[in-house]
Amino acid sequence: MIFENLRLIGERLNRDGILWAVGASVMLNQYGLVDRPNDIDLMVDINDIDKVDCILKELGNKKYREKVEEYATEYFYEYVINGSDVDVMAGLTINFCDGSYRYIFDKSSIARIVDIDGVDIPLTSLEDWYVLYQVIPNREKKVVMIENYLKDNGITRIDLLKRALTRELPIEVRERIEKLIESNYKC
Repeated sequence: MIFENLRLIGERLNRDGILWAVGASVMLNQYGLVDRPNDIDLMVDINDIDKVDCILKELGNKKYREKVEEYATEYFYEYVINGSDVDVMAGLTINFCDGSYRYIFDKSSIARIVDIDGVDIPLTSLEDWYVLYQVIPNREKKVVMIENYLKDNGITRIDLLKRALTRELPIEVRERIEKLIESNYKC
């Protein structure tokens, strides 16, 4: 059901020229890292957020969401579309003890495009989620899973890891990213 709904959403967003991509569990599924995605997480260009909101309200129901302290995301909307939970983020910002990490989402954030029943579905990168999951609390299992994948298969979007290093990050996250990049060059 999730992929049928993703196809429906993708068809509409693509038709309207929205800059968007899928992240989190659906993206991990496309790399063979998780079997069943539990929801659909969409990253959207901040300039397209109003159009996306209108489209998704036509396709399903928008849910009310209480603010969560760990996040300072500019736009975070939740919808239920044909039984699937859909989270939409624009201006994703994650607070940590000494600051906040603001994820850059733009055209270069799209790592690849997969075809789901004739609809192009853009995916964000494992590299970006490697960084995001380190800053989001309680995601160490996913960090290790992605880290092992990148070590085994190589980093394909080193530019995105380097871009993340230009942002505000906890020192331990910065060091872990640098170590991963360094290990990639030794292979």
